[in-house]
Amino acid sequence: MSQVASLDRFGLVRKMNRNSSSDVSIERKDKNTYLLNIFGTQDSDSGEYHCVVTPWYRLATGDWSQARELTSSRVFLSVKFAVWDSLKLPLLYGASASLGVGIFSLILGLICAQCCCRNTAHTPRSRIKLMDLEMD
Repeated sequence: MSQVASLDRFGLVRKMNRNSSSDVSIERKDKNTYLLNIFGTQDSDSGEYHCVVTPWYRLATGDWSQARELTSSRVFLSVKFAVWDSLKLPLLYGASASLGVGIFSLILGLICAQCCCRNTAHTPRSRIKLMDLEMD
């Protein structure tokens, strides 16, 4: 078991070297309650976690006094990467955008073909399919 982070008596958080993607934070909820958050977890972050606290008290004289160490109950963290959940929205947005652009392009092309490319001096084609060729 390795240490993830520590908090000194002045409230300074020190993070230990971990993998490159995950990060931790410690948040003080009240006098005796702290919250450990782990962000950007990887499979290697799975495991059992617990908090060990050594409270420090400031005496009336201004000196610091160290109390006995307290340990929280253990919590097991299981990391499962949900591929479908992480790709669902980008796929939906991408498909919607491509469909919208395709329909817009089709409608714009039809409008341009009807309005701008009309040949008003259209002459009908000859019904004669074969032409006579002169031989020399």
